[in-house]
Amino acid sequence: MLRQVFKLVAVLLLSVGFAWADSGTEFVRQKMLRLQPDLVIEQVSPAAKPGWFQVQVRGGQFLYVDEAVEYILHGQLYHVQGDSTVNLTEQAQQRLQAAKLKTLSVDEMIIFPAKNKRASITVFTDVDCSYCQKLHAEVEQLNALGVEVRYLAYPRQGLSGSTYNTMVSIWCADDPLVAMTKAKRQQRIEKKTCKHPIDKHFALGRMFGVQGTPTIILDSGELLPGYLPAEQLAARAIKN
Repeated sequence: MLRQVFKLVAVLLLSVGFAWADSGTEFVRQKMLRLQPDLVIEQVSPAAKPGWFQVQVRGGQFLYVDEAVEYILHGQLYHVQGDSTVNLTEQAQQRLQAAKLKTLSVDEMIIFPAKNKRASITVFTDVDCSYCQKLHAEVEQLNALGVEVRYLAYPRQGLSGSTYNTMVSIWCADDPLVAMTKAKRQQRIEKKTCKHPIDKHFALGRMFGVQGTPTIILDSGELLPGYLPAEQLAARAIKN
């Protein structure tokens, strides 16, 4: 009988805790919107520190607010663990990035498959960037090491100009893999146009904070800015 009572009390405490969390997040959401009505809030969740909430807003940014919404922090939140620190904001950003990548259709990417896939990398690429060309020259080696390479378009000049037009032609080509390799080797490819995802990729890259190319995203959502040699990159991707 006592055991059943304890179980009932535990269930009630849990339900009260969940109800408090739900009401707390909704209070924070409504108070933030009163402060800034045009703020686009994607998610409010309890932060690691009791009494604080993490607010994810459009563009992949994070705010931290106390339960009364009297204090608002915009920046990186670290958790001190002994003699080391963990960047909680970076972890949240990685989870967001991994989730966003999963919403993309594989049909929107140009994929160089691995022979025996052990991991994948998603690469924001520009065909005219020298380090993108250097990375592409090692795609065959990455595939042999078990790493699938998935390309997203990120023309650094923006959504117009010769690089953008070339990337449209690649995504619209009869064989995009061949077209990508030719373009990365600075060979001419046939001009083509069609319905394409390049503008969508570019917007996603901006949300991820892409500053240059190549920018590599691991399966976990971890972002690697810049080129890494194939063996080092494969080791990071597989370990991740």
